[in-house]
Amino acid sequence: MCITSFFCLTFQQLNVLNRTLVIGRRWNVQWQNITHLYLPEHVTQIAKQRGKLHILSAVDYFIIAKNEFPWHHLPDVVIARRGYDNYLVMMAIEQNVSVVDITETLIAVHQTDSEAKDRRRHSKLPEVNMRTLGRFSSRKGLTSSSQYLTKLRPDTVRNATSIVIERRGI
Repeated sequence: MCITSFFCLTFQQLNVLNRTLVIGRRWNVQWQNITHLYLPEHVTQIAKQRGKLHILSAVDYFIIAKNEFPWHHLPDVVIARRGYDNYLVMMAIEQNVSVVDITETLIAVHQTDSEAKDRRRHSKLPEVNMRTLGRFSSRKGLTSSSQYLTKLRPDTVRNATSIVIERRGI
């Protein structure tokens, strides 16, 4: 499937994947005086020119089929509070869910402003998840902990770029 004349998606048959959780990190972009956002390519340009990839320890989005995740093993936590993201990824890996990091091939933009950090820092119960989850190794739940990742692969024959899933070299 080609999105534009130079960018095609190639879907692979990977028999090694189990139930699959797709994860990634976002690009934070200070959203002031941006006037030329007309095409999808503009989002990528703005993210790369004016944005910054969010902190390494954050997992900013999750995609999984509704009944494919062992939700009954997840303690009662608050989404968007510290620990939830890393615990979820760690738990998925421990529960034999294939985790694919698509950060390198998907640009997810978060429009930020100078007040956003203050709002989050002063929110109610900022550490509620850490008390609920107890001690766990958050490093086991980073995007870099995933078993798989996506990469862009140039296809000179078709003059296109494909997205492929590769096993992470752990």
